[in-house]
Amino acid sequence: MRRAESAALDYYLLRVGADDGRAAGLVVEEFVLADDLSATLLRSAGWTPADGGWWSSAAFARSVRADRGLRARLAAVDRATAAATYRRLGGGTLPGEEALRDRFHDDLPLSCGAPLRLGAGPDVHRVLFAGELDDRRMARLITALRLDDATSATGARPGVVGTGRLRVDGTHLHWDLRRVGGAWCLDVMSEPVPGDVLRRLLRRLTSLARGQGLVPATIDRLS
Repeated sequence: MRRAESAALDYYLLRVGADDGRAAGLVVEEFVLADDLSATLLRSAGWTPADGGWWSSAAFARSVRADRGLRARLAAVDRATAAATYRRLGGGTLPGEEALRDRFHDDLPLSCGAPLRLGAGPDVHRVLFAGELDDRRMARLITALRLDDATSATGARPGVVGTGRLRVDGTHLHWDLRRVGGAWCLDVMSEPVPGDVLRRLLRRLTSLARGQGLVPATIDRLS
């Protein structure tokens, strides 16, 4: 069974250019998650006054993840900022989130195979991102994610920048910010935990990474 993530949508300003911060429109996205919280679809829609309305393009969503120049034109924002920009650019009142979902027409399928088996241990959900982190954004993300210093552990856990930890109702959750094959990812590890707790944590951590310029590409479940 597959279901859509019911939490808030992801909003981005689409800027005129990488070096031109003026807003040219909006992009709205949502990952569709399976019951195990792995991503099966990426749904998206964009709006620009020049195009006269909303459009939906899987090719655009794919290009954002592959094209550094196009990705540099996006800036993650909250809904209030998106609504203010939409009004300022002549769109009027930004539609509610259910109405925005009706603008999603051309979905991008994401691979959804059997979980990769890593051996005994807690479940791992990997959020993979497109994008780069300069020193300033890296420092901000380390602080936002409340990571410890994993420098001494790089031999045992290659690519790990640091680990954050949380205890919820007796359950331990922790997450690594990691460099894998030239990409950034967050590995979120947990003992058996209610799905809504893990769902909220995945969304919160992903939002923090989006705030530093990383664009989520998929969520995989590793076991």
